Amino acid sequence: MPIKSTLVKKFAGAILGMCIGLIPVKAQRVFGPKGWHQDANCEVHEGCGHGLEGIPLDAFTQVPPPDFFSPNAVREANIIVNYNAFPAEVIMAFDYAVDIWSVLLTSNVTIRIDATWEDLESGALAQAGPNNLHQNFANAPFSDTFYPAALANAIVDTDLSEQSDITCSFNSTSNWYFGTDGETPAGQYDFVTAALHEIGHGLGFIGSAYFTNGFGFLGTANTPYAYDQFTETADSIALLNLPNGSQTLGGALTSNEVYWNGAAGMDAVGGGRPRLYAPTNYQPGSSYSHLNESTYPAGSPNSLMTPAINTAESNHNPGPAMLGMFEDMGWVIGGCLITEVVLGEQSECNNDTYTQEIIVTYQAAPNTGLISVNGTLYSLTESPKTVVLNGLPANGIPVDLTVFFTSDPDCQVLISDAFLAPLACYCVTDLNGSGLTEIQDILLLLADFGCTSNCEADVTGDGASSVQDVLAMLAAFGEVCPS
Repeated sequence: MPIKSTLVKKFAGAILGMCIGLIPVKAQRVFGPKGWHQDANCEVHEGCGHGLEGIPLDAFTQVPPPDFFSPNAVREANIIVNYNAFPAEVIMAFDYAVDIWSVLLTSNVTIRIDATWEDLESGALAQAGPNNLHQNFANAPFSDTFYPAALANAIVDTDLSEQSDITCSFNSTSNWYFGTDGETPAGQYDFVTAALHEIGHGLGFIGSAYFTNGFGFLGTANTPYAYDQFTETADSIALLNLPNGSQTLGGALTSNEVYWNGAAGMDAVGGGRPRLYAPTNYQPGSSYSHLNESTYPAGSPNSLMTPAINTAESNHNPGPAMLGMFEDMGWVIGGCLITEVVLGEQSECNNDTYTQEIIVTYQAAPNTGLISVNGTLYSLTESPKTVVLNGLPANGIPVDLTVFFTSDPDCQVLISDAFLAPLACYCVTDLNGSGLTEIQDILLLLADFGCTSNCEADVTGDGASSVQDVLAMLAAFGEVCPS
């Protein structure tokens, strides 16, 4: 039976309940009993961190959405948003960020977000976090570990709470750019970037660490978060193995050398370790629950989850490091991995057939299955992969192209009229072999009309004798066949 965060150990008392049960668990806020931080009320910014920082220095950088993202891309997760005081243009930008996440994540349980447009007096651009935490539910990767609601729901395939899963707040007084093209002007902050960032916190990019007076702490009610299970020092000592409430842990949290040790996260950055934000001057709410700003500056593919964004900076892609870290925590990352399908060489007609090369590019191959190109199966090797379609009928008509992974049929690319077949190299309409298309050929076609397989009068090569064959016959009527 899953245990809600409001039901965890009593020693935290009512103060801890204020931070977890009654209000959102904010990514830019701290946790723990009163005395661990300046103010037990997590709605007080001075006590709980200042949220996403805006840097009024134009970066003029742009990271586009994932290659496979498009308005028609398959949504692997359903995300609904309850908007509070959001202007229409802001809703459009937030919906765009939601669309990107809905393509990337896989969940059978609807993810619910409360989004508020308000004056954040702290000056923060935005704040967000999960509304609920769950532990010890079915199939939880780690026992006695808190998981944000959306992730827990996705893992257990059941909605574990009646509340919304994520709360986001955005500063109505900030100088925002609400376009979705990533062309953020000088002096403005890209709203889509901020929205993607904050939703990311709500989905699980959040740790439980806190630092005060030289001492470091991990855990809410002594219970770590999924995020905490993968953090370590420069010399590969897990932070959870350091004494809780110690100067040793405090030194690690302010060492500027805290890393992620999950396999998927490490693979995503080429086999190294994603570096977390752990400045020597601890920043409540920013330290630890972000990627390192200097390692992943504006314009880096992994810059989305750093603690600040510049003016004229846009990043519409969570980035490989973050997505790998999400996989380590238990998210199944969706999104069609087929990023590009282009045409290669086409042969000339030979005995009424031809060949067509197709070049398929994908981000990574599934562990199982094959790749299907117009019904022909091919093994998965390194991307890009060139396949050759053989024995295609040379009939001069357009050909549709369908590409998908057999292990993930929903990851499909369909291109209508992708290429044009060459003309037949002999008279396919000369059914009687007289050397020209004439009335006798039409009569033979009519006798075979309606045939659906192995048709003698299949002029177009589509497997049937149909209206298309009649039209082709009429178009060629009276023509002399090439010798």
